Amino acid sequence: MALKKTVEALLNQQLEKEYAAAAVYQAISIYFEQELLKGFAAWFKRQVSEERAHGAKIIEYMLDRGGAPILPAIPAPKMAYAAPLDALKAAVAHERANTAGIYACLAAAQKADDPATVEVLQWFVKEQVEEEKWADEYTQMLEKVAGSVGGLWAFDHRVEKLAQG
Repeated sequence: MALKKTVEALLNQQLEKEYAAAAVYQAISIYFEQELLKGFAAWFKRQVSEERAHGAKIIEYMLDRGGAPILPAIPAPKMAYAAPLDALKAAVAHERANTAGIYACLAAAQKADDPATVEVLQWFVKEQVEEEKWADEYTQMLEKVAGSVGGLWAFDHRVEKLAQG
């Protein structure tokens, strides 16, 4: 069974969200490198790879179903932030936008009676729980250490260890 056009259109929109998130995270990684916060820079580099992998997963699935993936033009992301917390808040916003996009795809697949797409999207639903969790937790922690250079430095080192797996 081929993808319904409504589902295909939403999957292409989600593809754009995934690649836009990769670009934003690359920019955030550069920002953290420039701020000498190597742990956050490493974490966001890891997130770039994850977002690109998510996009590749959508493309592969669409091709398997006879769909027509469209590689999006990605606007240049913001490259500078007033503070590390602002960069983390931007990441939270992107994760929430990705989640909303996945939910829209899921709703369309359910409405189209497309159980194969519903099944694939369940993986993304679970993934977004994890993605929003880290973004929220890192933001909350930065709020707690606000104004403490030592606290920021310690948290950056903790994030670096997490980025290494």
